[in-house]
Amino acid sequence: MFLWAVGFPAAEVLLQSWGVISLVTVRQVLAIGVLLTIWIYCDGWRQVYHAPWWKAIMVGGLGFGGGGLLLMFGQKYSDAVTPAIAAAMMPIAGAILEVMLDGRKLRLPLVVGIALAIAGGILATGVKLGDGEFGFGALLCLGAIVLFAWATRATTHDFSHLSTIGRTTITLTGGLVVMLIIFLGCYFLQYDVAAIGNHDLYNLFLILFFSLVSLAFAHLLWIWAAGNLGILVASLHMNAVPFYVMVTMVIVLAGSWNTMQAIGATLVAAGVVLSQLFARRQLSVFSGIKNNRKTSRNTRT
Repeated sequence: MFLWAVGFPAAEVLLQSWGVISLVTVRQVLAIGVLLTIWIYCDGWRQVYHAPWWKAIMVGGLGFGGGGLLLMFGQKYSDAVTPAIAAAMMPIAGAILEVMLDGRKLRLPLVVGIALAIAGGILATGVKLGDGEFGFGALLCLGAIVLFAWATRATTHDFSHLSTIGRTTITLTGGLVVMLIIFLGCYFLQYDVAAIGNHDLYNLFLILFFSLVSLAFAHLLWIWAAGNLGILVASLHMNAVPFYVMVTMVIVLAGSWNTMQAIGATLVAAGVVLSQLFARRQLSVFSGIKNNRKTSRNTRT
């Protein structure tokens, strides 16, 4: 989440000359190019060639590509506040998915942890619930969050036979396919969102940083973490992103310190710790049951 957040100040500079669609597309091309190279080097080209590309493109295209589109249109039909509020609801989407698909039971400590993370996320964004327009645009934003959560879970579950670098690369490629189609359409229609901006040495450095550090490596860590923690606990960490952005802006661009964002991040951290401690306790109980079963089998034998 921190690596993802430090890319926002770079995007702030790049968007002064680049269109949103063209910048996102270039970012994904560079990130996937590096990830694909590493994947081939680590697992061999045969593993890459025989990977389930079609299924992964469908998952990544619908979840990451379609989710990104819904978020953009959601902001268009609402305001800048509504997507931020919707993003803070990511833990709820993760909880719903794990309850419906994985049979997770929501105990009180976990519910309290989710509530703390959501409250902290809303504080960290600096928005007020009353400022949002909860209409059609808000529904699109919430749909985007559900798609993001679903795509992350599908990446970690449906492609578990692949390495983490393989899972990350193959589903991100699906999102790139969607963005390429949109970019080509906007570029030929000469829309501003597809404008090619400055690409001098300074801007090139920012683009590489925005692509490799803030997407390629950040998303790689995200998929690895979500596979170990589960989408619910992993999504709690997303609500601290506005605080990381603020800290980065303070250090790099001499921005101002926001105490409310710091308080929000503290609440998120408390929710994360409570949820992860509870998750570990559940895991140890289940592990103990399995070990007891193995011991009883060995004794009978």
